[in-house]
Amino acid sequence: MTVDNLSIKRLRNLLIATTIMTFLLITMGGIVRVTGSGLGCPDWPRCFGQWIPPLRTDAIIEYMHRLAATLTSPLILASAVIGWRNFRHHKLIYRPLIAAVLLLGVQGLLGGVVVLLEVPPNLVALHFGIALLILALVIFPTTITHGLYKQTLIFPRLEYKNDYSKLSLYTLLAIFVILVSGAIVASSNSTEACSGWPLCNGVFIPTNLLGWIHMSHRAIVSMSAAVMIYLYSKTIKENAARIEVKYAALATILLFFIQAFIGALKVSTRFPVYLLALHVAVAAAVWASAVIFASLAGTTSSTD
Repeated sequence: MTVDNLSIKRLRNLLIATTIMTFLLITMGGIVRVTGSGLGCPDWPRCFGQWIPPLRTDAIIEYMHRLAATLTSPLILASAVIGWRNFRHHKLIYRPLIAAVLLLGVQGLLGGVVVLLEVPPNLVALHFGIALLILALVIFPTTITHGLYKQTLIFPRLEYKNDYSKLSLYTLLAIFVILVSGAIVASSNSTEACSGWPLCNGVFIPTNLLGWIHMSHRAIVSMSAAVMIYLYSKTIKENAARIEVKYAALATILLFFIQAFIGALKVSTRFPVYLLALHVAVAAAVWASAVIFASLAGTTSSTD
């Protein structure tokens, strides 16, 4: 079964819009965490028993996050329906979208539980981790439909056989662990447990649990930086990789180190809100770029 190029273009455009909204939703969720606005609306789905939030900063931030979720969910659902109806012969398109819809349902229920249980750190980290997976499940079919539309892919298949494509998965895993551990830092109120960088309050070894949580996140970032340096060396030497794969890898590396720099800067400048928010936005961008890199690195077709 074949699908005309116009249908592919329409789904691709819908998926691009869905990806952008999902990205914004994750960014808004991160801003909720770092600004401590998770209980800005203590009930759910309303806010202080009303559909219009009170004129309080924390309530408005939390409600904007919920509004972004309300706008994003129909886009994911529409993408899944169209993918199932018109692209059922392309498993790499409709299956991730169906999985995204299922996770979206879990995410909505978990979001309500997080609010009702007053945002326990473990549930906040789980909530954020699921959000990252949903974004990945949307980005992947977006790269597939773009390849189909540009006719760089024909009968796409997914396989991670060579070392470079496997490295893209290791990179993705490292970034996922970094971001989830960062969510634990924010939700456990460990962000300001360590002032100064690279030391924690002037010492190597933290003196309390919150300090250990904070420094553990820094340690994970440092280990992942080694992965990024290795990825850079492999990318420069990799001659078999397609040019778009290399660009995605280099973008991931660049965004990672920008993110690390912002993280160090926010600590040394005593955590201004604008840097906290920027840290969240770039974190989501690092993840999106890593997903694109892994998607491109593992996707092959009969034209390769």
